[in-house]
Amino acid sequence: MRRIYTMRQTQWSDGLRITAYVLPRQHSLHLRFTKDRLQMFPYQLDRIWNKLTYSGLGVAPITVNTPEELINAIRNTPGAIGYVESAKNVETVNVIQIKK
Repeated sequence: MRRIYTMRQTQWSDGLRITAYVLPRQHSLHLRFTKDRLQMFPYQLDRIWNKLTYSGLGVAPITVNTPEELINAIRNTPGAIGYVESAKNVETVNVIQIKK
């Protein structure tokens, strides 16, 4: 997960390009995902994205406004990845990946 969101892994094992989606930096789910799953702070992730984007070496994840928009974007984008809360436990962050 960390390799994908720090832009070190840009393709799935089958060669399909990874398109990452995220929620806004201040969204509580983004904060939990960043801290719990990626083991870093949101500002650290922003620095990585900015450095790679402005140097021309990568493209930052696409930011959507709501979890619903994130799910719809993933459903409609081959190779997409994102994160949502589990219906059973609001503290759990799950990753969804849909390949077409």
